[in-house]
Amino acid sequence: MTDPADPQGSIRTRTRLPAPSWYVAVLILAFFAAFALHMRFNGILACPAAYDEAHYLGHCQATAYGDYDHGAFWFGSEPEIRDAARSADVLFLGNSRLQFGFSAPALGEWFRHAGSSYYLLGFSHTENITFVAPLLRELQPRARVYVINTDDFFTDWTTGPAADVMNGADTRGRYRTKRTWQNAHRALCTSIPSLCGNMMAFYRHRETGEWLFLGEPEEPPSGIEGEEPLEPERVEDMRARAETFLAGLDAPRECVLLTYVPSRHPERGNMQALADALHMPLYSPQLAGLTTVDSSHLDRASANRFVAAFLQEAEPQLRACLALEPNITPAARP
Repeated sequence: MTDPADPQGSIRTRTRLPAPSWYVAVLILAFFAAFALHMRFNGILACPAAYDEAHYLGHCQATAYGDYDHGAFWFGSEPEIRDAARSADVLFLGNSRLQFGFSAPALGEWFRHAGSSYYLLGFSHTENITFVAPLLRELQPRARVYVINTDDFFTDWTTGPAADVMNGADTRGRYRTKRTWQNAHRALCTSIPSLCGNMMAFYRHRETGEWLFLGEPEEPPSGIEGEEPLEPERVEDMRARAETFLAGLDAPRECVLLTYVPSRHPERGNMQALADALHMPLYSPQLAGLTTVDSSHLDRASANRFVAAFLQEAEPQLRACLALEPNITPAARP
């Protein structure tokens, strides 16, 4: 009701109300601003871009993105990688230390000279046979040789990403969303790199499985220190699981090569004891002066030295299993 003393009061009251369209616009802008900040510091935009036709983003360390690699294999969202792993002559298995340790120029050079194919089928989060064994049953690889990094591989715990892709609710949909976000990440962070962060990320090569590491590691570089004590009970526990896993591989026992890629706290003694218990050689050259990129994984220069030395040791057996001429290739020379 209008006050007789102020007949325009109701009009003035109405004009002081905020216009609904401006109110909605402010809310929308605030929402998008908060979302953009979230993606920049906690999502995929926190990591650098390094896309090309050969690579996809396997992992971004940001808390709201994390792993994509496990789902890419499990759900087949990157069909080329399953095909490459399935058809490789030599299949490398292990965790992220395998990936860093063998993603080296010396490996590709050796296989180019040998005329054979290979694939690095290692995963982050200290992945092990709990995920790899069922994945191999699904892939049905045709490898003539397996190279296995024994480091925590023959264990029975289920990692976070493995539990998620194998048993999580609506995991396939979430991984599909992660794949979709890579399109936006590629367009924005390739065009304007300064808009995106520099958190640790790795990109997987579709044809060989090698990792391309980018960004700032969470821990500083370090050398290889000391030696962990021998643990006979742990070795026996790993041996029992290893026997079961090896029996399921479609390759002769002599064409399964065990290795150990050193890290900051080396366990070569335990891995040698495991190989001895399995009555198998351990191809793990001991080199002085190896260094890591983040206290856990070999840096690129150390990885290349390690791979060259590994090939020098393992080449005769590799050539025998691949039915190659027994000559020494340039990549394997010291």
